[in-house]
Amino acid sequence: MDFKETETQFAVLAESLPQLVWSARPDGFVDYVNRRWCEFTGLPLAQSTGDSWQAALHPGELPGVLEQWRRSLETGEPYEREYRIRNAAGDYEWFLSRAIPIQDLSGRIVRWFGTNTNIDAHKRTEDALRMLEGQYRQALEAADLGTWQIDLEKGLITWDEGTCALYRLPHNGLYSLTLDEAWDMIHPEDREAMKARLAEAAGPASNGHYEGEYRAVMPDGKQRWFRSLGQALYRYEGGTRRAVSLYGVVSDITERHTLEEGQKLLMRELNHRVKNLFAIANGMVSMTARTARDPKDMATALRGRLSALSRAHELVQPVGSTEAGQGAGTELSQLIGAVLEPYRQASAGRITIEGPHVPVGSNTTTSLALVLHELATNAAKYGCLSHEEGALDIHWSVKDDTVDFIWTESGGPAIESAPNFEGFGTQLSLRSITGQLGGALDREWRPEGLRVHMVLPLSRLSA
Repeated sequence: MDFKETETQFAVLAESLPQLVWSARPDGFVDYVNRRWCEFTGLPLAQSTGDSWQAALHPGELPGVLEQWRRSLETGEPYEREYRIRNAAGDYEWFLSRAIPIQDLSGRIVRWFGTNTNIDAHKRTEDALRMLEGQYRQALEAADLGTWQIDLEKGLITWDEGTCALYRLPHNGLYSLTLDEAWDMIHPEDREAMKARLAEAAGPASNGHYEGEYRAVMPDGKQRWFRSLGQALYRYEGGTRRAVSLYGVVSDITERHTLEEGQKLLMRELNHRVKNLFAIANGMVSMTARTARDPKDMATALRGRLSALSRAHELVQPVGSTEAGQGAGTELSQLIGAVLEPYRQASAGRITIEGPHVPVGSNTTTSLALVLHELATNAAKYGCLSHEEGALDIHWSVKDDTVDFIWTESGGPAIESAPNFEGFGTQLSLRSITGQLGGALDREWRPEGLRVHMVLPLSRLSA
């Protein structure tokens, strides 16, 4: 077959291909383009050969195209590059350009044959996927979420950077570990429940949904709360449905969980305070009934004591306070007197309050008043204030930088032994003294009555 016949066959083949086909001499001079090139670019044949084809390329990409084309011409290496070509309407579309050298028997390059394949739809899909991936990543970062994927067949779990950051692990990119290693990071009390949820989600009859909240132990030993959501992927083998992997997201809910626990504690505290108010009112009714001469005298005395109770509450929580639990600050003897005023009216001098001037700051007024309310309520229900002969002695002194506070009950019901159960009020009082006020509280259950010893830092008390 002679050269001319070969050229003819090449032309027939080139005109039948859907690509833009071209050929060039060994020096790079383009001497042939097929009809599809002219139709796509809108350029006639005379403006598409030689160096004229360069006018159809995107100006920003032309220098790189020419540089790589020059290297292929010098080295004889195949040419491949992606770039944009202007169509007949004036818009640019992406093409993948490839060219290979044709050599004679001596190995000398005699011609280059090339094709340009339209990949514009593929590039647009890639751009759309990159945009979606970017939006997805931004959404995860904005929500402070991490992603994970479990390979059930290999027993491996893979975390992205977001999950590694949540777990305080300094890893970039994807991080894989065994499921056993991941289970070891979960708090022992939550581990079995999370394993059961995973097994349930991967079960053949499950809808594949996975969800759970658990505590994880960080590398520094601290605990954090997490919430994990996921979905199983299944494979059908011989008519059997089997989970092969799970994927999902994880978030740190420590702050939310702490807030929820605080709200539960607050509700319990409010409920306890309401019960205490009823107990105080009930105690005042009982004490007033023991000393009243007639119903009118009882009503007058009871109104006065209820008014004293209201004044005590206002001292602890002034009207117009902008934050729950924030008092305006007072003095220790004034605070004790306000809390115990309803009982003093009915106790005829059986309550003694004595001690030096000690300021009580707005940040600690409510905490200390809560403890005093608890002690007074219990004294009225079970202790010295529940008997006509009972007496209460309260005194304090300032030593170094602390306030030494003694609450002594006597004359009430005999105490046989310390109670074997601590109610919420007792726990709340201990938490207020040791936690919020940074002090110490001890109870001595003496036969003649309860003795409470509190040591309070003066700096915390006056804050």
